Amino acid sequence: MTRESFYERQTALTAAKIEIYRKYLEGYLPKLLMQFGTCLIADLFCGAGKNGDKNGSPLVLIDRAKYILSSSHLKEKQIQILFNDQDSSNIQNLEEELKKNEFGNNIQIIKILNDKFEVLLPQIIKKYKNDNIPKFFFLDPFTYANVTIEHLKQLLSLPHTEVLLFLPIFHSYRFSSDQKMSGKNKTRIFVEQFTTRGITDYKDIDDFMDSVKEKLLSELSLDYVRHVLLDGGVSKNSLFLLTKHQAGMLLMNKIAIKMSEDGSRINVETQDQSSIFGIEVTTKFEDFKQSLTIKLKSKKEMTNYEIVDFTIKNEFLPKHGKKVIEELFGQKMIKIYDVDKNEIRNRSRWNIAEKMTKKRIFIWEA
Repeated sequence: MTRESFYERQTALTAAKIEIYRKYLEGYLPKLLMQFGTCLIADLFCGAGKNGDKNGSPLVLIDRAKYILSSSHLKEKQIQILFNDQDSSNIQNLEEELKKNEFGNNIQIIKILNDKFEVLLPQIIKKYKNDNIPKFFFLDPFTYANVTIEHLKQLLSLPHTEVLLFLPIFHSYRFSSDQKMSGKNKTRIFVEQFTTRGITDYKDIDDFMDSVKEKLLSELSLDYVRHVLLDGGVSKNSLFLLTKHQAGMLLMNKIAIKMSEDGSRINVETQDQSSIFGIEVTTKFEDFKQSLTIKLKSKKEMTNYEIVDFTIKNEFLPKHGKKVIEELFGQKMIKIYDVDKNEIRNRSRWNIAEKMTKKRIFIWEA
């Protein structure tokens, strides 16, 4: 698909991507604004503003910012916005679309730029390297060759920074086992740079994406990377949230679980249709249950804080971690104590939740 035809209409894959972006902004911005009073949102491959008659990421951002700042307790806060696209026609179209929008001084579009990403990036690093304002970068490149691991390292070196990275991953996966690709081939460069295992036979696209996630975690020194597969049948894309904060990972977990049957693969034709049987019947949940059980057995004891963090890192919610613990307790595999070593048998007092106030200790007894 050419750049020109891409902006003529909004595909189901693009609509799903934009929906995830919208939902993340809705959950992300209010909390940041309450804590810091302001934040920066930078859409560095922003496009033309619209895909056909549908809003693209820039206009979705403006719409959500206006809505969030209309709240009585947030109207004095400010959202700073930076738009960039290397295609001058996209910028012209975006500027025309923005003229049709009215918004107050609490939405500040600080720049609308027409630069290549690799040219703009050093300027961003220089400007914000000592700035503690929370920063959220949406990277939606037309090809995966536009963004490198080094670029991501530079962005994440900035204080209080999160990145939502879009990757048109299916093409690279299809050729990920092709040893005949030349060393200069863009697909080979991407696979070798963005996966832990390089050019090899992957079990399936989920295996390939897991390898990308492992590479991002290790290379970027992050605790939290959340990946979501956008499944359009013959075509598939992906989003990766790169964050240093448990709260960001938890929010994306909620979004992905609500929009899919297994919390990972969103069928773009039936998004927002989670399984009627619940995520607990999926293979992914069974794998998580086994991983948490092995973790607790090997460590001998874990606190509720450690269990919740492990659960969130594995792309589930605290209630899913509690379900595993309840099963282990029912099987008499574990006992639970407070900090004074008093045994706690009442499950409502185990304190495995999104907000925890008291420390609990879970000890392997089997």
